Amino acid sequence: MIMKFPKSHLVLNNIVPFAITLAVIFICGVTISQISSETDIANAYNERGIITVTKVSDDDEDEYLRLGLTPNHSVRVRLTDINGNAIRESKDVVYHGRFLHITDMHPDLLNKLNSSIVRKCHKRDPKALPDELSHKFGDSMSGCDSPIYLYEDTLAWIRENLKDKIDFVIWTGDNVRHDNDRSNPRLESDIFSMNQKVADRMETTFMDDGEEEKMPQERRVKIVPSLGNNDVYPHNLVAPGPTLQTREMYKIWRSFVPAEQMHTFDRGIYYFREVIPGKLAVLSINTLYFFKSNPLNDNCDGRKQPGYKLFEWLSITLKELRRRHMKVWLSGHVPPIPKNLHYSCYTKMAVWMHEYRDIIIGGVWGHMNTDHFVPLDSVKAWRSIRNRLNAMGLEDDAKSLNFETYGDEEENIFAKNADNDDEDVKDFRDDIDMYRAMGLLDDDFGVNRKSKRYDSAPVGKVTYLNSIRDDLLVRIKGKKKAGQHGERYSFAHVSASVIPTYNPGFRVWEYNVTDLFSNNDNHEIFEGWDEFFARANKILDQSDELADSLQIAENFTANKQYYTLKKDITIPPVMPSDIDLGPGYVNQLFSPERYTQYYADLNKLQKSGDQKISFGVQYSTDDDVYNMTGLLVEDWIKLARRLSKSSPLKKNKEIKGKNGDTTFYEDHDKLTESGDGNVAALRLWQKFIDRAFISTGYQHYPFSTQN
Repeated sequence: MIMKFPKSHLVLNNIVPFAITLAVIFICGVTISQISSETDIANAYNERGIITVTKVSDDDEDEYLRLGLTPNHSVRVRLTDINGNAIRESKDVVYHGRFLHITDMHPDLLNKLNSSIVRKCHKRDPKALPDELSHKFGDSMSGCDSPIYLYEDTLAWIRENLKDKIDFVIWTGDNVRHDNDRSNPRLESDIFSMNQKVADRMETTFMDDGEEEKMPQERRVKIVPSLGNNDVYPHNLVAPGPTLQTREMYKIWRSFVPAEQMHTFDRGIYYFREVIPGKLAVLSINTLYFFKSNPLNDNCDGRKQPGYKLFEWLSITLKELRRRHMKVWLSGHVPPIPKNLHYSCYTKMAVWMHEYRDIIIGGVWGHMNTDHFVPLDSVKAWRSIRNRLNAMGLEDDAKSLNFETYGDEEENIFAKNADNDDEDVKDFRDDIDMYRAMGLLDDDFGVNRKSKRYDSAPVGKVTYLNSIRDDLLVRIKGKKKAGQHGERYSFAHVSASVIPTYNPGFRVWEYNVTDLFSNNDNHEIFEGWDEFFARANKILDQSDELADSLQIAENFTANKQYYTLKKDITIPPVMPSDIDLGPGYVNQLFSPERYTQYYADLNKLQKSGDQKISFGVQYSTDDDVYNMTGLLVEDWIKLARRLSKSSPLKKNKEIKGKNGDTTFYEDHDKLTESGDGNVAALRLWQKFIDRAFISTGYQHYPFSTQN
């Protein structure tokens, strides 16, 4: 039954109990009889007709529960005439309120079954010991890339089990093997070829039956790839475009990148895609322009730097998406964390996420192969920018930065405070102070080991996570200094990888679609994206010309005379106080609700002799361990502060294991949550570490900590 409410009550909160229809929306304008696609629904929102949003009941609830997903989570959007009859030419669009994040597949055509792990799984060795031989789906902690079996069967499993339950895919790069075999060096042609193969496979994996003749941009499941540091030649090195590299990547990703963004994409392999037209977009950021290991990028402050140019694009793009009342996920390969970024890039990312917290939901990233999350502190980031301006002699500009401090004034940093239990930990003054304390001038871990089986295993990653806890999580403020909804902070979410650095994994996020196409939506009509990008490219061209002219300046004074904040669009304006917080902070349409992490236990597969890979649920964020009721920023703050209580910086009683280790215990199941809060925190940290390394037991090996 279709229920119609009076126009003044066409909001989704006025749902009659057990009613199927969530909303009926009237639209004024031209006829909609030609509507036949998802894009047409978005366009029709400014035209004439009725959009009916109904809840979808799943027939196979047990299947959703088996996959750790929420049944009956989808909505159907239908266009009808004024009498409620479906338009014959139109098609219903179902939004599931889920997306897949997959990263770091690293398929390796040279990988051979039963080859030597010591030889990167590329060659057989008759002298290899049994535990040094590679297996069909790969070997965790081996240093080998993904066998083709793992790569192909993973995507086949996703197609069979998840494709019909998601709306879009965020795919954060590294689709080529590592350049770690001197006897088989990578060639640029090989890299382009493998990128093309993986793009083709992704396209067919997420194509619905019957969509073969449909334009790629119009297919149901939207795919948003981003560039990995191993997707280029040489690895890590990417110059500002236009270059052969940018043109080839557009050719390879032409099914995923909107045509009107071709020229912008050619500047630096960054773009965005509307995954729900007119409402939700995913930005694909070329994080190699931030990456410390890219020798062509020094920082994000110099106008000639590719990182600076990327922030110019980000500025123009976010401003336009806000104007259109759209919400945004950020995505990219290298996560914005201190270990990876120059501080000038890190601080700018932090302040952009903060000042656009009304539209930015969050950010998902890859590269690290380790499942974890990292906070970005807007107050420390703004202080760093202000201190840089002061150092340039631009005191007036520094004083004009009217950013929110949330009561955490710089002069009180080293004074004791009563903000929950923060008094136990001395805070950093700004991000540069944090970088200095974390010793990030040289953060390469090294260790000498005898085992050939683990010669190429990742080193020091427990040390890395301990530093995240002890340097970042432990300094997260309570509500008094973080804001009512924790809006001082944003978070970088780093997912497990398909490559068997540990066990292969990926995750599915669920988000709120209940209020999709509500009567409260803004019905403005905006210019076409082609017109916007023509205008944006002119602005970026003018900036390039200015950067070239400034390069000939003979001294600092000339640059100082030019520089004002008004002319530097890479530093965002403070978010107006009358703008409401977005889906990342307050529950609303597109707010993230939970995610489920999937993994394949390679040791079990090897012992069972299974010839077909199967993925299971490793955990969900609302399980009994994390017990998260949602995935808003304040939910992540709560989890972070729970984890931080295990830090040795906290003044809690230490509970030592058999070997004097205060972090891991052979008999940790005997730890109980009664009697000592520190025991509960240590137990939670153990579980977090196990999940971070995808249940491989990596943390128990000696090379997991820095020597």
